[in-house]
Amino acid sequence: MIMNLGIWINCLFINRSSKMDIILALPLLVIGAFLLLGWYRTTGTLLPSKQQRKKFILRVFLINYGILYVIYIVADIIYSDAINFLSIPGIILPILLGLFIMGFILSWNYELPAGFFFIVWYCLLLFSSFKYIEILHRGPYALIGITILIHGILYITFHLRKKAKRM
Repeated sequence: MIMNLGIWINCLFINRSSKMDIILALPLLVIGAFLLLGWYRTTGTLLPSKQQRKKFILRVFLINYGILYVIYIVADIIYSDAINFLSIPGIILPILLGLFIMGFILSWNYELPAGFFFIVWYCLLLFSSFKYIEILHRGPYALIGITILIHGILYITFHLRKKAKRM
C-alpha cells in the first residue's frame, strides 16, 4: 500500500507525464489490503468473524481512498487552473468533499447512512462531470469515483445483512 501511495505521489507531483501508472498501481492496493488482513488475523487474540473481516477490508480500502483523494485534491489545487468558488462548479467541489468526509466518518459506526452518502457523492460527481466542463477537465473523477460507489453499495448490503442476521 505504501508503494501504491508512492506511485500516486510520483504521478501527480514528480513525473506528471506518467498518469497511467496510477491504474497499474491498483493491484498493489488490493494485495496490500489482503496482506494487512492476514496480519490482523494472526496478531488478534480472537479470530475475527467473517463479518469483521469484511468490515476491516472495507475500512482499509476507504482509508486508502481517503488518503489518495486528499493527494489528488492537493495536486489539483497546485497544478490545475484556479476555479471560481462563486460559480456552480466551484460550489460542487467542496460539497463533494463534504459528502465524502461525512460518509467516511459515518462508515465507522453507521453503515447505512454512510452508504447513502457515498452513493449521493458519486451521483453528484457524475452529474457535475457531465454538466460542467470545468469539472470534467480537472481529471478523471468519474472513473476514480467508481470505488466510492462500490463502497456505498457494499456498506448498504453490509448493513442489511447484519440487520437480517439479528432478526
